[in-house]
Amino acid sequence: MRILVIQLRRIGDILMTTPLLRHVRRTFPQARIDFLCEGMGELLLEHNPCVDEVLVLPSRATAVDMLDMALRLRSRRYDWVIDCQGLPKTTALALFSGASVRVGFGGRWWRRLGLNHRYTRHNADYSALDKLRLLGSVLDRCATPDGRDLDLDFPVSEDNRRRAEHFCRTWFQGAATLPPARPGGPARWPVAALFGVSRQAYKVWPPERLAEIGRRMADRGLQPFLVYGPGERQAASTVAEQLGPRALFDYPNPSLPVLKEVLARCALFVGNDGGPKHLAALAGIPAVAVFGRVHPENWTRPDDAGQRWVATASASRAIPTRGLCEEGLTLDSIGVERVWREVEDLARDHALWPLKDGSRRP
Repeated sequence: MRILVIQLRRIGDILMTTPLLRHVRRTFPQARIDFLCEGMGELLLEHNPCVDEVLVLPSRATAVDMLDMALRLRSRRYDWVIDCQGLPKTTALALFSGASVRVGFGGRWWRRLGLNHRYTRHNADYSALDKLRLLGSVLDRCATPDGRDLDLDFPVSEDNRRRAEHFCRTWFQGAATLPPARPGGPARWPVAALFGVSRQAYKVWPPERLAEIGRRMADRGLQPFLVYGPGERQAASTVAEQLGPRALFDYPNPSLPVLKEVLARCALFVGNDGGPKHLAALAGIPAVAVFGRVHPENWTRPDDAGQRWVATASASRAIPTRGLCEEGLTLDSIGVERVWREVEDLARDHALWPLKDGSRRP
């Protein structure tokens, strides 16, 4: 049996497909499972044992690129295609693959034309669970409506772990003294990861407010670590200038697998919704994310008490249980005190604030 899973882009979206990949592998242990994505996805899936091969479509695919990929998929004679994204081009690729079973989300007219098994998305559900339920439209025993086994997978090489250790020893202050975020994981440093950039302006919480959070954490003994990717240095500098020399800002950007391991060695994460937020959640460290238009329920695992959020009224659809909802419609409506309240709760729960003698609250 040959199966293709399609999710072209975005760190969080691709990570949210990994429970589905795991269930497909368990159900069809002898199947060949390929994954179609754009370039960054290859780094996320390179060491995933549930994927036999990663196929890469250029991020700005031309008509020639699309035709070439369609012919390539056709030649592989897939039995199933699972379209986790539902764009016109991903649905078209599923159709032209020639697979007899083409699974995806319903709702749009092009999906009705290109897919023969469709699942109606639950708008207030965790995205990983929604993607996993795609399988329920064709194979009942794969569906897990109770939300079990939703761990995200991002295996990395031993070399990347060593690189992360070297990064922490080089750039972090103090020593790795906090207990691991997860059993068997690495010890954590007294470092707070702050993520204040995004290519989507509606996702950016005002930089001066994130800087204030960083100052308060520095006063409590945690080194602020400003997380940013290639091309985002200038945007991150706005926060860095307000934090001053206490913040780690000017450093060589680690690769995505190394960044995941670096975050696993931090005490906690605070910042915008985005790829680093998902990496922090996957690494198991406590996190507070600030959401604007994007719904926090879709991107926060419902059974993980260490993942908190603060959202605008336009973002949250459900009654908040592990977060706070502001009445305003934009991120400007979310004040520092709202976010700080969540940070303090997490710090108290995880004994993160150092005492003057260097020990930590029980």
